[in-house]
Amino acid sequence: MKEKFYPFRASEDYLFYYFESRSEERTIHKAVQFEKIGADIYNLAFGALDENREINDFCVSNNQDMNKVLATVVRTALTFFEAYPDRRVYFTGSSKARLRLYSAILAREFENWKPVFEVLGIQNGNPVPFEQGVNYESFIINRKSI
Repeated sequence: MKEKFYPFRASEDYLFYYFESRSEERTIHKAVQFEKIGADIYNLAFGALDENREINDFCVSNNQDMNKVLATVVRTALTFFEAYPDRRVYFTGSSKARLRLYSAILAREFENWKPVFEVLGIQNGNPVPFEQGVNYESFIINRKSI
């Protein structure tokens, strides 16, 4: 993504990232977390931090900065892959609308990702190569061997 992104801070292990979504009206504390769910696969979760400092991935911020927030999430994933080049990242949407949004972004940016990343869509529980215009349940991304 060539969008502008927010500055972020990473934990020492590069599994948790913190940034702030800013508008004239408010600042929203956001986080991205990579949580191990298999031998070499991590779930990507992101959203606003609630009062308990937990990620709320159902929150709709309406801070008029969706592209910048999503570009920030992509940048955290790139940083994750720099630290863990042999790992895979799994993600899905917390709603059907968000899943469609992520699919549209993957389709739009696919040519930029194609040389470096393998993108798989999950259909009926099975990973298949990502294709534009196909509905998926979730996604897996891994860095190609260089």
